[in-house]
Amino acid sequence: MIITGDIAAPGLKHSIQLSVIFNEFRSIFQGKSLLCNLEGLLGEQISVTRKPVLSNHPSVISVLKNRGSVIAALANNHILDLPEYFDTSVELLKQTGIFYTGAGKTQKDAELPVNIIEDKKHFFILNACWDFLLYNHDNPTKGIHVAEINEASLLDRVLSLRKGNPNAVIIVYLHWSFDLETLPFPMHRIFSRALIDNGANIVAGNHSHCVQGGEKYNNGFIVYGLGNFFIPYKTFAGSYLTFPDFARLQLAFEFNVETNTGTCHWFEYQNEGECHTMKHLASERFEESVILKRFSPYSGMSDSEYYHYFRKNRRKKFLIPIFKDYRNRRLNKILTLWLKIRARFARMLATYKIIGWQR
Repeated sequence: MIITGDIAAPGLKHSIQLSVIFNEFRSIFQGKSLLCNLEGLLGEQISVTRKPVLSNHPSVISVLKNRGSVIAALANNHILDLPEYFDTSVELLKQTGIFYTGAGKTQKDAELPVNIIEDKKHFFILNACWDFLLYNHDNPTKGIHVAEINEASLLDRVLSLRKGNPNAVIIVYLHWSFDLETLPFPMHRIFSRALIDNGANIVAGNHSHCVQGGEKYNNGFIVYGLGNFFIPYKTFAGSYLTFPDFARLQLAFEFNVETNTGTCHWFEYQNEGECHTMKHLASERFEESVILKRFSPYSGMSDSEYYHYFRKNRRKKFLIPIFKDYRNRRLNKILTLWLKIRARFARMLATYKIIGWQR
């Protein structure tokens, strides 16, 4: 199975370009199951607004389906941009045989894991989004629920799955962190390890739009930030989205269930005019990956050491608190409330083009 970051192909031409990418690198992707974050629902005619609306053209489904099993993760902050497209989107996913998780008509439906069999092995995929990232939407909106990260509940669910399925592969795929933050939150590092301790084989994260590195922990794999996979610059309704150059690096993580090994497939996003493509940089064994080590300076640090390292080296600092430990629930709620106030003010400034959407 290969796990990638965000996919948002808003037009037919973008789906075609994504298809070209998969075909160009078919030696990596062909015949492999794919887990990806579908950054936006499926629709052809998206109304232009002052604010960025991320979506996918329905043609992207046939592009994704041209491989093994496909799981679309829907627990992200852009699913509620277009809740009116939810029913038609999931119906198209079902018709095409693509599994989905992370959103539904009820909270229970949104939290249901995907359960598939690959290589005679059961896989369970759980998907959830950090509640702060939904600050711009009510959850639910128009009857559509997005699964939120509830650490205690997720830990219990993973433990229950492991007890009932001792030989299964359990993947927890989480939408978290800040846009363009290059280091994982201290609390996410602690929480990821707790998930592994409770039975998860893989914890993978996205939303930061940039690589955040990863670690091997107690025979489990943690990839804190995969980066984008396919979000073409300057193409979305109501926005002129671009990212800094360091966000061009992206990771596709491959897990081999037979050997319990991981491979990092590194790509660089490239664009010129209307042309959006990718360059393959390297494929490296997880534990030996030179690129991964460059983005994982925290490997081997204690929780206390990493907290001080993060405090000094994080990219996002201005009026932004540090989330130290997921178990500090009361404090984290207060910090999240402050972040929502700050984020709404920043969004207003971006709407009137006083600041950029991605900084």
